[in-house]
Amino acid sequence: MNEYLEFLFGIYVVDFTAYFGYFLACVVLLFVIMRLNASLKLLDVPNDRSSHSRPTPSGGGLAIVIIILAANWKVFLECPEFLAGGLAIAAVGLADDIKKLPVMPRLLTQIAFAGLLVLLLPARGPIVGIPMWIIKAILIPAGVWFINVYNFMDGIDGLAGGYANAAAAGFLFCIHNNALLVESWNIEVYRQIFYVTMAFLIFNWSPAKIFMGDTGSTFLGFVFFSLGARSLILGNYAIYAFVIIMSFFWIDATITLARRYRAGARIFQAHREHAFHKASAIFGHWKVTCFMITVTLFWLNPMARLAVTHVKLAPLLTLLAVMPVLTAIVMFNPGSPSQGYVSRLMDRRLKKEAHGA
Repeated sequence: MNEYLEFLFGIYVVDFTAYFGYFLACVVLLFVIMRLNASLKLLDVPNDRSSHSRPTPSGGGLAIVIIILAANWKVFLECPEFLAGGLAIAAVGLADDIKKLPVMPRLLTQIAFAGLLVLLLPARGPIVGIPMWIIKAILIPAGVWFINVYNFMDGIDGLAGGYANAAAAGFLFCIHNNALLVESWNIEVYRQIFYVTMAFLIFNWSPAKIFMGDTGSTFLGFVFFSLGARSLILGNYAIYAFVIIMSFFWIDATITLARRYRAGARIFQAHREHAFHKASAIFGHWKVTCFMITVTLFWLNPMARLAVTHVKLAPLLTLLAVMPVLTAIVMFNPGSPSQGYVSRLMDRRLKKEAHGA
């Protein structure tokens, strides 16, 4: 744990000056986007399914996209599908932020570029005994799913940006001292995500002055998936790190959407039935966001490192890591309009306090 605390101090404090350019660029771009918001037509007007109560600029993801794509232009020679996919998915997200698009154009774009990235992954032999063609066949729908998972989970102030920051720290810790093999440019992208989202949180923390929008959330989903897929293809145990670090997002979204689909609801329609929606209605945005970031930083990230450095115990460590997250999410009864255990418990507590008064 001391090693991890030293690592966190290093990336949050010591290395900050070295990467200050990304932080400052994001701050400047966000100021510009907020000033140009009227002409950009990027305004999130609240409705009965919104978690906010006033019209708020929603083009913040543009800053994240511009900085990461511009900083990695040289990667085009090594991995053009990464930059092309990120640009295409962000462009569709931006179009959706300006004027809501039908589901199909968005989905087809995600399938096309997630598929292109997976199909062009470096050729390798079987991984843990599984032929490469099977792995790639699984990765394509998994990539499309995770892009949408990240978009679905961008629903309260600070969550998508804060989780990206904590997750980037987790992946960097797993990579630290070559515990997890990645390509050199992957490390720089994780660092860019870390410092750019740190700046974004200044504007997105509750009460948010600007939202990420589909532009940023789908882009981050694609980037995290892309880096995870390329690491997995190197033949190591990156899958355990990804499953553990991203567990709050994929567990909440998967349970919620599966239950809504079973109930006959339209799964791509906006709603407030995720566990984080129900938790924020009780505790408020910043408390829920802080809880998820804290658990990720001080439980999930260290457990992910253990999993990739103790491969024989990795399945057991993964199960141990995600079980508390699964328990916390299930207690809010995601995917159902009815209250969960925590909501009922809080209601009973309030009634007792009112009766006592």
